[in-house]
Amino acid sequence: MQMNMKEGAHLAEQSKSNAELELTNLTPLNKGNSRLVFEHPNDSRWLVKVLRPDLMSTRYGPDAPLRKRRRRYGFYRSFIREIQEYVAVYASMGKTPYFLQTVAGVVETDLGLGLVSKAVLGRNGKLAPSIGTLISSGAFDEAVLHDLEKFLENILACDVVISDMNAGNLVYAYSQEHGNHFVLIDGLGNANFLPFKLLSRQINHRSKRNRFERLKNRIATRLEKAGYVMPTLAGV
Repeated sequence: MQMNMKEGAHLAEQSKSNAELELTNLTPLNKGNSRLVFEHPNDSRWLVKVLRPDLMSTRYGPDAPLRKRRRRYGFYRSFIREIQEYVAVYASMGKTPYFLQTVAGVVETDLGLGLVSKAVLGRNGKLAPSIGTLISSGAFDEAVLHDLEKFLENILACDVVISDMNAGNLVYAYSQEHGNHFVLIDGLGNANFLPFKLLSRQINHRSKRNRFERLKNRIATRLEKAGYVMPTLAGV
């Protein structure tokens, strides 16, 4: 679901009245390997992702390799990658696919530049659970695996380029139109120095399939450690 003009104007107006979104005193909803995720202070329908301050100083500070310190976009390179890929997919399809996050843009915060994206909700109306959460709660069953395979069909049917696919950035969402389905909330774009996936559909297709198979193997391992069995699809 896209941000309509009223929603965009509303957030823009609030941004004018607050030069920076204040996130420092808020508790992040999630802490990833490189980012913190907050609920947008002015609108709970949106999330704000910022880079972890501790990593910004260690990876791009004065002791970082010169090649990193001289990058034009600095530590916001990952934001550029995601926005570019989001725009590319939208340009090719004329809409945001329901299985990918909706990116709204960037905003200034007291923790640096923030990437704003649509909050993805589950059947209970709360933030959709990740695959990791489904595994730990014992909810990763045959129906979930079926919907995960459907996600693979969706990403293979379009030209989206994915740099990361793991148990934390795939969430199990719900909508009236699409029912239960998986949404990739992070990891868009090409992270390699040589953009082979951008130049060849075949290479991109193979890369996505390989990432998916590695993900399934990791899921099976985590299920086993948690005392559960990897489900199988009927007839497979």
